Amino acid sequence: MKAQLGPDSSNDSTTLTRVRRKSVRAQVFEQLRDQIMSQVWTPGTKIPSENALSEMLGVSRVSVREALQMLASLGLVEMRQGGGTFVREYAAELFLNPLTPMFALEKTDVVHVLEYRRVVEKGIVSLVVERAGDAEIARLEDAYRAMEDARADGHAFASADLEFHLALAHATQNPVIIKINEVIKSVLSASMESIVDVLGIEDGLHYHRRILDAIIAGDRETAEELMQEHVERTIDRYAREAAARHGSEEEPKG
Repeated sequence: MKAQLGPDSSNDSTTLTRVRRKSVRAQVFEQLRDQIMSQVWTPGTKIPSENALSEMLGVSRVSVREALQMLASLGLVEMRQGGGTFVREYAAELFLNPLTPMFALEKTDVVHVLEYRRVVEKGIVSLVVERAGDAEIARLEDAYRAMEDARADGHAFASADLEFHLALAHATQNPVIIKINEVIKSVLSASMESIVDVLGIEDGLHYHRRILDAIIAGDRETAEELMQEHVERTIDRYAREAAARHGSEEEPKG
């Protein structure tokens, strides 16, 4: 069964099919993405509300919201507080990269993301100490201030935290590092709230401030050590919390 969808009910060219199989979020994402990529929904178009999409697709609002958040993390839509969701201008080459759909659709394992960060971010801060100029330092300071301003809101803090790490990548002035981090931005974004929940906002601010101070001081060794400690501490806490959850879910024997 197909349902006619679009910003205007008279738009007969917009067709989405009801979701009936597993991986609901992935299917919703694919259908909404296809409306944008085929230019049924052109840049500037306000797309249907979560309620409307939920009803038309036969899925929960949660699945719709998660799909919209993935589109937003890829830069395809802009979610305006109280104003709806709008299609943005986008780079077509984003979806020519075969890795991008995979990153957007798979259920992210937070530990795997942290392991990736453990491997690369120590090297990233090393390059930042070596190469960052006044503009890069200013961007990092702005990102840190945004984290401070968002300390009362876990979701906003997670977004600001992600921007700090993207600013670090840009400060390397290495186009490959910058591009890779932009491509996997959705994976990093999907994991960031879980990481903030585990590590805590104040602990996160503490490490980010010390890392930034070491960068400003040109202290490569300290910056590397702090980044390594920050990620290792988060992995350890996340593993212990996961083990505790698993233990609490086990039925008592006897």
